[in-house]
Amino acid sequence: MMTIFTTIVIILVIAAACDVMIARLSGRRLLGYMASFLITLIGLPLALASVISPVDIYAIVVALGIALMWWFIYLNLVQAVESSLRIRMLREIDAEGGSVDIDKLKLIYNDDRLIRIRLKRLEDGGAVRLKDGRHHLNSGKLEKAAHFFTALKRLLLNRRSQFDVQ
Repeated sequence: MMTIFTTIVIILVIAAACDVMIARLSGRRLLGYMASFLITLIGLPLALASVISPVDIYAIVVALGIALMWWFIYLNLVQAVESSLRIRMLREIDAEGGSVDIDKLKLIYNDDRLIRIRLKRLEDGGAVRLKDGRHHLNSGKLEKAAHFFTALKRLLLNRRSQFDVQ
């Protein structure tokens, strides 16, 4: 049992390290997420098959389920830290020695600037393309995903977006 646990931890550490390395070297977050996911999904069963004797498929499937749950938690924590406006604002305040002028924050975090930054990231990542002055989703899969998450938000929160007034 300890061998399985240790193997899970080692594979998750390797997956996280690869994610961080890819993010720093290439700047492409999606590539890092995919690599860490594949390392967990493929690497863990292979590693467990090499350390468990005799090979126990049930133990490998359970361990994989546990590892994928922890990978999902890791993914959400990393994305929350990277994309959360509140966390980024706290970093700005900390970088200024613990206090910052409100006017400086307003310069950094105005709606137009944030929208331009996010659209640029979407364009660079290939999720959207600019055509005739309008941004278009680059694939039908992205459109379906957007519809799914909008429907999920409406179902759970009775809102289409974070800007809907309640």
